[in-house]
Amino acid sequence: MRLISAVLCATTGLVFIGCVHIEWRGGMTPSLQWQKREESHTYVKPEAGRLSDLLENNSSSAEWPDFRGPTRRGIARSQGVPIDWRKKPNLIWRREIGPGHSSLILASGRLYTMEQEGDFETLTCRSMRDGGVVWKYRKPTKLKDSMGGIGPRSSPVAAQGKIYALHSNGTLSCLQASTGDLIWERETLEPEYEHPHWGLACSPLVLNGMVIVSPGGAAGAVKSFDAETGRPAWVSKLKGNGVYLSPSAMKLAGRLQVVVAVEGKLAGLEPSTGETLWEHPWKIFMVNTQITQPLELSEDVLLVSAGYGKGAEAVRIEKDTQGFTTQRIWKSKNLKTKFSSPIFRNGYVYGFNESSLTCIEAQTGGLMWRGEKYGYGRILLVEDKLLILGNTGAVSVVEANPNGFVEVSSRQLLKKERCWNGPLLVGGFLVLRNGSEIRCYDYKAR
Repeated sequence: MRLISAVLCATTGLVFIGCVHIEWRGGMTPSLQWQKREESHTYVKPEAGRLSDLLENNSSSAEWPDFRGPTRRGIARSQGVPIDWRKKPNLIWRREIGPGHSSLILASGRLYTMEQEGDFETLTCRSMRDGGVVWKYRKPTKLKDSMGGIGPRSSPVAAQGKIYALHSNGTLSCLQASTGDLIWERETLEPEYEHPHWGLACSPLVLNGMVIVSPGGAAGAVKSFDAETGRPAWVSKLKGNGVYLSPSAMKLAGRLQVVVAVEGKLAGLEPSTGETLWEHPWKIFMVNTQITQPLELSEDVLLVSAGYGKGAEAVRIEKDTQGFTTQRIWKSKNLKTKFSSPIFRNGYVYGFNESSLTCIEAQTGGLMWRGEKYGYGRILLVEDKLLILGNTGAVSVVEANPNGFVEVSSRQLLKKERCWNGPLLVGGFLVLRNGSEIRCYDYKAR
């Protein structure tokens, strides 16, 4: 929201006219900022051939094909280059982009994300070399709400040379990744579907030759489609209003499951049939809609957490002769994740307690430390470091160490405005975006 304001100065009689930008960044009160003159940018080319070598490398280490990375857990693979997190990274390129909260993915040397262009929701393919547009696929739909603003919330997924995208109107599209040609499209919402207040946000899950989406619904909350043809595979018996969490594949109690949520509960589904294996109650004050992803702590324990005063619970999933059961192991108010999904490393969980970075012990939920406030941003685990993209475009690096909070560096790398988009990190190159720009930085030590 932008407002033109006139400010009168009583002492001088001068009138200042400017543009004020008002936006919600995750808290209950909006942020107001005077629009600043566009900054100048200095671009530094990477070492000759390094970006080309990365893009021509067909190994999985050169890909970021899914929401929150290759395993959907916010973990970056080995970068293959030395990185000095204390030094400011070189800006490789910058491009303008449309609004929306879609995250970035990378496959076969190309970037994919979703954005709003006027009345069209757009899946955009860009070159990793310079950010230039390769192709666009546009749908005549537009999502807007008073707190989240304009644009798509879901993130695309790459698999087997195809891109899968769930639009805010419920259309699931499958496109050829290289050309943007449409392969198939399916509608995933029921005629009387009730949209979540802040829009359809779940990202598709590609698993065992199927594309699974979890928009919620009274006739079946989760739906599966054949990844090649789009033919419907199954509709779950699980029902309920949709939430913002995306389906996740987890192996729990010795069995691969699709973990999903509807309003008021979590559930585990059999991937091949959609059969409900277990349900666990999970009610959240005020909104009752889960946002962050569940986190696998062990072979039979997952962590679920939420903001709005809720906190976190560790839940054990067990199987006996009667089927699956769930049991809460512990609960804690020290991890109230609102937008940002937590990270698990070596027996400890790192995440936001509202806006404060926090570390808790995974076995008991005990608090290890509470660090600085970074807003409602995004966290990636990079070996022994936490890379945090804050909700105003600042990037901070913190030691993933349970013994104490240590910030390595923090600097503004995007324009200072709302940022809820997930970044990607491959080969030392960090690509990040907000609702107006996309940038690529090189973190390789110099």
